[in-house]
Amino acid sequence: MFTLSTPVEQRSYHHRDLRRALISSALEILSEVGVSGLSLRAAARRAKVSAMAPYRHFADKEALLAAVAEHGFQLLGARLTAATATAADPRDGLAELGVAYVVFARDEASLFKLMFGPSIEKKSAHSALDEAGCACFDALRQAVEGARFFDEEPDLNDVSLACWSLVHGLSALVVDGRLAESGRGPPEAIATRLTRLLVSALAALADADPTAVGSNTKKRPRSADALPDRPRKKTTTLIINQPTNDPQNE
Repeated sequence: MFTLSTPVEQRSYHHRDLRRALISSALEILSEVGVSGLSLRAAARRAKVSAMAPYRHFADKEALLAAVAEHGFQLLGARLTAATATAADPRDGLAELGVAYVVFARDEASLFKLMFGPSIEKKSAHSALDEAGCACFDALRQAVEGARFFDEEPDLNDVSLACWSLVHGLSALVVDGRLAESGRGPPEAIATRLTRLLVSALAALADADPTAVGSNTKKRPRSADALPDRPRKKTTTLIINQPTNDPQNE
């Protein structure tokens, strides 16, 4: 109930848009000072509401962080979908999706760190956040499936993980400033080269041996006097997980 003593700037958020206003304020704070400066009280102060108002929607600071990270995954998912939708063909779409991932990390470095960093200790406890994150990976997997390098389920999963490892690892290097003075060009240019290199390598691998298990090329029948198959070279995929650390002050 409003009274004459209620400041005008506090009245406007006493409705269903309060949650949205707090998330918007949190995004501003995150962009300016990072996750260490983000708290319920700081978000309330930025939204010009009382210190107790955020508790109507967020049980604690982690709940607010989870909502902000969820918003980040929604933004990322929209960019990934748009990238594949405008591509000339599915394989180009996969490469463009990877570039969009890296560009998002460059443009939203603090948000990216929150989404994937340790600030939210119990990510699985926030179902909406988990669903938003899974939707992004599903967009990547659908792009891999559309590229038709391989048809078998295990191969699709491995290729999806390999693609994610490349773009996420590159994004982490960009966010941490490791490539700033490398002389390799801006992040978008680097991402374009590397994603196209990976797509070309996958295409070559899939088309090299039509009889290989999982190839998307139909197997040729073998005659009775056909030569024995050449032994296949074993390949090893090295996945390096380089977390982005962003200390958090409660």
